[in-house]
Amino acid sequence: MSINYRKILSVFSLIGSLGAVTALSMTIPIPAQAESKQIQLLIDSQGSRNFATLLQQAESVVKNSVEKTFAENPNLTDVSIAIVGEHNGAVVPLLSTTVSRANWLQKPNIQAWSQYFSTAEVLLGFRKPLTPATSTASATNFNPVAASMADKEANFYQ
Repeated sequence: MSINYRKILSVFSLIGSLGAVTALSMTIPIPAQAESKQIQLLIDSQGSRNFATLLQQAESVVKNSVEKTFAENPNLTDVSIAIVGEHNGAVVPLLSTTVSRANWLQKPNIQAWSQYFSTAEVLLGFRKPLTPATSTASATNFNPVAASMADKEANFYQ
């Protein structure tokens, strides 16, 4: 019985190569993955007659949600929160906030990172829409022929 040293060496070489590849792959750092979270919340006006109070409530909910979300997930890099308000059956976006963890740590201010929807107050019925001013000149009084005759050039068809 003869021992085939070449086969044994090739098996050990193969196992050694696989081990080296595995060891190298374990030492190579894996880049961090950016992790985002999107949250949508509905706030009921609870019969509030004041839009400013509803907006303050929305800002408070956003602030608490941002802080809680970042605290619960240390891998989270940014969070987006959309607040929708409900008043007398109408449902309208109030504000949208998107902030990164770094920006929040630097400046934990909701107003700095939020977009407010200016039509929400009217759409929810807290304020009446502005009516356009009525024009004193009527469109039926305009005569384009007379208007074109008024701006004749000098010596034109005289």
